[in-house]
Amino acid sequence: MYSRSSMGIIPQDSAAGPAKPLIFVLTLGDDQTQLTFQESHASFLNELFERATIWHAKTTEKAFTLFTQCSEPHAIFVADGGIAHARCEVISQRLVQYAAGGGIVVFGGVFATSSLESLKKIMKQTWDLPWGIGTYQQSTLSLNSQAVSSTLQSRLPAAYSQTALSIYGMQQREAWYLSTEQTAVEHRVPSPKSIVGFNESPVVFARYGAGHVGYIGDAKPENGTMLAMLAMLGLLME
Repeated sequence: MYSRSSMGIIPQDSAAGPAKPLIFVLTLGDDQTQLTFQESHASFLNELFERATIWHAKTTEKAFTLFTQCSEPHAIFVADGGIAHARCEVISQRLVQYAAGGGIVVFGGVFATSSLESLKKIMKQTWDLPWGIGTYQQSTLSLNSQAVSSTLQSRLPAAYSQTALSIYGMQQREAWYLSTEQTAVEHRVPSPKSIVGFNESPVVFARYGAGHVGYIGDAKPENGTMLAMLAMLGLLME
């Protein structure tokens, strides 16, 4: 499914023009999880390849190799919950160090479909984030003007419907999309909670040390979600 050398290391031809930003894509889950990501995010991957040079790792060994070849990529996209496995602990800690030192790490793809245990391990134990797992449902959320620049606002949809797992505990200025008083639940997934709270969001981009960490809860991304992921990776303005 990955058409560009199976998302392996893509050499940059200096004669072809300015170098594109280098993005690491980590898919450390099992084969079925990786296939699900490929199929559900085909359009996003096409956009990613157009805008960036992609180095891909689907094993911990390959991920470690990427860091030895380049310790400071433009950004890192974690596409599934495999990063929570014990065998990935060294890489997981490396991501924390990278973000704290000024890098960008975005948890997207099918990461939000991981087990509750895996999500809590990454958010709480590994990253020590104040985030908690919120509601999973379909609703139309609105762009938070406090969270993004005016330039970025012009490139992201003002509102759109998404089926996603929200999180809570972030500061409001870190939530790119929020519910409003007019927000209506379009489809509710069985959950102890009934509505998305005003303090929940499935699109979050927070400061982390000198860098940033992002979260995307829409695992079958709408167009607005794809734009948000590209923006978090620093590619929407390219």
